[in-house]
Amino acid sequence: MVLDPNRRLQSVYVPVGDGVRLAVDVWLPVGKVAAGETVGAVVRTTRYHRAEEPPRPGPEFDTNRAEGELWNTAGFAFVVADARGTGASFGVRTSELGEREIADFGELIDWVATRPWSNGRVGAFGTSYEGQAAELVARLGDPHLIAVAALFSPNDPYRQLFYPGGAATAGRFARWMGESRLKDGVIGARERLAGLRGLPPESIEPSTPVKPVDGPDGRALLAEAVAEHQSNTDVHELMDRVPFHDDRVEGLDWAITTPAAAYEAIAATGVPLLVRVGWVDGAFVTGALTRFATLPNHQTVEIGPWGHGGRTHADPLRPVDPLDGSGLAAPEGQDRRLVEFFARYLGADPAPPAGHGTLTYSTLGTDRWRTVDAWPPEDVDVHRLHPGPAGELADGAGSGSTVRYAVDPGSTTGPTNRWLAGEIGRGAAYPDRREADETLLTFTSAPLSADLHLLGFPVATLRLATSGTDGVVYVYLEDIGPDGSVTYLTEGCLRFLQRATSGPAAPTGLGVPRSFARADRLPVEPGADLDLVVELLPVSALLRAGDRIRIAIAGHDASCFSYHGPPGETFTLTLGDPTHLDLPVLRRPG
Repeated sequence: MVLDPNRRLQSVYVPVGDGVRLAVDVWLPVGKVAAGETVGAVVRTTRYHRAEEPPRPGPEFDTNRAEGELWNTAGFAFVVADARGTGASFGVRTSELGEREIADFGELIDWVATRPWSNGRVGAFGTSYEGQAAELVARLGDPHLIAVAALFSPNDPYRQLFYPGGAATAGRFARWMGESRLKDGVIGARERLAGLRGLPPESIEPSTPVKPVDGPDGRALLAEAVAEHQSNTDVHELMDRVPFHDDRVEGLDWAITTPAAAYEAIAATGVPLLVRVGWVDGAFVTGALTRFATLPNHQTVEIGPWGHGGRTHADPLRPVDPLDGSGLAAPEGQDRRLVEFFARYLGADPAPPAGHGTLTYSTLGTDRWRTVDAWPPEDVDVHRLHPGPAGELADGAGSGSTVRYAVDPGSTTGPTNRWLAGEIGRGAAYPDRREADETLLTFTSAPLSADLHLLGFPVATLRLATSGTDGVVYVYLEDIGPDGSVTYLTEGCLRFLQRATSGPAAPTGLGVPRSFARADRLPVEPGADLDLVVELLPVSALLRAGDRIRIAIAGHDASCFSYHGPPGETFTLTLGDPTHLDLPVLRRPG
């Protein structure tokens, strides 16, 4: 297929190996291409429409105008495609991010690399779903794929989005699947989504039409493609069948959709990675640290005060701080560094990566950034605190008394929490949690005598009995200011059936190792003590002298988690040595 080197934007169908035609937009740096130069290319695939139908033809009216200008100005071709079974592409989706979809991505990379205007060097990138796809395509070992940027995406979706701590976020996933099927043009999707939201169908806005390919037959071909989408698999219907990490059913296999499961293949390619995540965005930060610590590929990792996608701010300790045009956090700086990353590898004279790479991270509550070349850092210690019978959180362990907690099934972290960040379109926000904590079991420290810098995975070890045969414990780490305001810092949860560990906890390393495998599930006997080691999501946060530390314990988060406990559920927590909180603390705050 020949593209016109004098046209900046062209939309065409590209067939893949099984005959399915993918709708593809190609943005060319026409000055270079028309002059006969070959250029590198960056590619992303999406299941959210490669572009919406513009009001009129032309690059200036396209929804990807800014992105096209970013890459073309830098001298790269930019290619974006609708994944099979979505947008204007033909085909049927039998899964999300399945093997055939990733194979399509690889074939598209080959197609791009063999165009007359291409220098044969291609980069894959994307945000969220698209970032996961970009990382997964690296496992194919395609010689044309030179670099990958996985932005705000999970390297293990089971652990970091759909079953954190083994607890299902089924409501959140159901809404995502409903919205996705609405975009796919599936008949009945609007009514289904309305039912999930408890709204009348007419209140659900129809999906914005996707852009057809160029030519007089574009709209007719789009109608044919959408007709094929009617047979797409509704993956939400499979979620309850795969509650363990090693479960697999036709249409949903965690190992296939998990980049971490392909690390041996990705490592063999040596492909360099740019990884960017926010501290309070799902649990993607866990994947960023795990990947950096375990994958040998050269990596440039950034962790900042970002909402999902990096265009909004999310720092609970500085809730009104904007992402202005200065500093590492600003969108302009993010875009610049993304282009610079690919420029090192896709040009005519690529610069080979040296060393393992760097991890640059912000600290919540400040505007400070730090760059290290390894994780875990060497200058972090563990500070242990013990809950006490009077609600205190102190250095020394008291007696082995017990406290009883009646679980409130209505407790919640609200509609703007980290698990819903991808839905709300802005950074996660946690209002003052004083009222929320009134229905939780809380333990609070004395005022800090000096600043304290948390850096790593806090771990709560609990000796706890439940009245049921299953359930989930949620542990929130909070900061209490001198005025009594309660600020969310991080959280962790653990389903009781999934409590088995595969090694010791490492608050200063990578948290708590556990398989979440079906064979490792442990039964729960009502009233019997369970020794629970709860990994809290990693955080870098500066707590000020005079502030107090609190842990708040719950048995449910109604915001998006499924309830796994019995009616009238109660917890009995044994205090003393068996129950404690380990905080990873930087030796010199800053």
